[in-house]
Amino acid sequence: MIKKMKSKLKVYIGLFLGIIFLSACSPDIVDISLYTTDVEVALEGEIVEVPVRASFTTYSDDEDGDLEKATIIAEKYLSPDSVFSQSSGDWGETLVIETTIPLGTLDNLNSYLTSNNRVATLLVEVDEEYGSIDVSVRPTNFASALNSELTDINFMLGFELPADDTNFRVISDSKNDVGVYATAVFVSEKPYLYFEKILKRRGEAEIVFKGGSDSVYSEIYPVIYFDFP
Repeated sequence: MIKKMKSKLKVYIGLFLGIIFLSACSPDIVDISLYTTDVEVALEGEIVEVPVRASFTTYSDDEDGDLEKATIIAEKYLSPDSVFSQSSGDWGETLVIETTIPLGTLDNLNSYLTSNNRVATLLVEVDEEYGSIDVSVRPTNFASALNSELTDINFMLGFELPADDTNFRVISDSKNDVGVYATAVFVSEKPYLYFEKILKRRGEAEIVFKGGSDSVYSEIYPVIYFDFP
């Protein structure tokens, strides 16, 4: 009986540490604010820095100051005007990063990243088959470098995408109506296998992609489809 209890205890501890590890590596929440005209100008060849807010929770006390060390490292891989804030809660320490990531076409992003360190991008692509404009979240090589440096500090730290929740706030500032579409998402906490909305000027949609291990977005990149007239 005692051996069986010890065996179960080891399993529970292993599962608990696994949950902590996974939570620490991926952001809990990534909030992205995206204007429709930003997508349009990106298609024309511009790079647009889009505001992003990411939060991480360690679920343990940061007695060794690992989050402060992580902040110093992360600054190398983010936009220069990034803002970091740390707070303590009932379940551990939370680090919030307010930064920007570039939005653009593949060629323009590749050129931009030669002189700008960013851990993620918003890739704009034209889908010739369906006639839509696709915008997806993509990690860069800098994300792998950041992850490597953070795990050197503490194996429970790291950086991987996608986040547990990737929240897109899409705001229309275009003159004409814009169609917005997404697959397997949540809107106002309601699940949608296929979500679609026509945004009039000043209209908006908040779309949540779940990136947990039981979600399709743990394997593929969150993507939003646009239909511009």
